[in-house]
Amino acid sequence: MPAFGWRIALASLTVSAGPALAADDAPIPAKSQRAPEIRLARTDAVVPIVMVKEFPFVDGSIAGFPGKLMLDTGSEQALTINDHRVPLAGGRPIGKGHFGSGQTFAVRIIPEARDIRVGNLSFPRATLVAAQDARQLEAITPDFIGWFGFDAWADHALKLNYRRSIATFYAGGPEAYLDGEHILANLSFETRNLPNHPVITAQIGTMPVVTAWDTGQYGTLFTSEVGKRRLLTEGRLTPSRTKPGTFDLHGLRIGGHVMPDVPAIAVETTPFAAAAPIGLTEPDILTIGYGLLRQYKTVWDYRQHHIYLLER
Repeated sequence: MPAFGWRIALASLTVSAGPALAADDAPIPAKSQRAPEIRLARTDAVVPIVMVKEFPFVDGSIAGFPGKLMLDTGSEQALTINDHRVPLAGGRPIGKGHFGSGQTFAVRIIPEARDIRVGNLSFPRATLVAAQDARQLEAITPDFIGWFGFDAWADHALKLNYRRSIATFYAGGPEAYLDGEHILANLSFETRNLPNHPVITAQIGTMPVVTAWDTGQYGTLFTSEVGKRRLLTEGRLTPSRTKPGTFDLHGLRIGGHVMPDVPAIAVETTPFAAAAPIGLTEPDILTIGYGLLRQYKTVWDYRQHHIYLLER
C-alpha cells in the first residue's frame, strides 16, 4: 500500500462542494450542468477496464494528454480532471471538496476540454468541467488523468466483470443485462443525500451495519473500539495472514443473503469522513468495494435501485 496508508484505499471522489458563488462572484454551475456533453448514447456500450490494485480504470485521453480515468461509481460528475496531469487553462476556483478518506482539495471549473476519449468512447468536447490537483492518486497509477463518473451513465445499468476486464453499460432493463446470467443475489438499495451511492442495511453476525457501495475503493469497516472488540471476540474479524494490520471479515449478510468472507479489510475506529455527505447516520458502516465485488459479476441499476450479484 502506498505511503498514504488506508486513506488511499478510499480514492473515490465522493463530494465536491463549494459556496454558491465562485471567488469571482460568478454563479457555480450545478453538478448536473457540469460536462453535460459526457453522456452515453441510448445504446449499449462495452468499455475495456484496466485493474490497478483494487481500482478499475479506463485508458483514455483528455486534450491530447493520455492516461487512465477511474471508473468510479463514487464520483457523481461525468468527468473530473486531474489538472496536475492535464493542465488546462482558464480554471476558476469554486470551493473545496474531499475524498471518502477525508482528504480535502480545491475544486476548479475548466470552461472547456476538447478531444476526450474514454476507452472506445469519444467526445469532441466538454464544457464546465470540474478539475482538481489529484496527484495523490498518481501513487496508484502515475498516468491518472481523472474520473469517469455516474452522470455519464445514469440512464444505463452498469455491469462490471472484473474477471474479463469489461464494463458494459446497458440502455435496456433486466431482460438485457441478466440474459444468460446466474443470479446469486438481487439486492434492493436506497440512496440518501447522493444519487450515486447505494446504501443497504446488513449484519455482521448479529451486529447491524449499514453498507455503502462504491467501486473506487477496496472496503473498510468503520466502527467503535467496542464494536471492533465484539467482532474479534465473536470471530467475525480475524487478523489477516496475508496483509498485516488488516482483518478477514466473516459472517456478513446483506439483504438476507450470506456473503463470502471478505479478506484483508481495514478496520477503522475513527469516523467515516463521507458519512454525512452520503447521508449515513448509523454508528457502524461497512464500505463495499473490490474486496467483495471481485467475487462476482455485478450489475448496478440505479434506475430501478437494484444491485445484482451474478455468478462469475
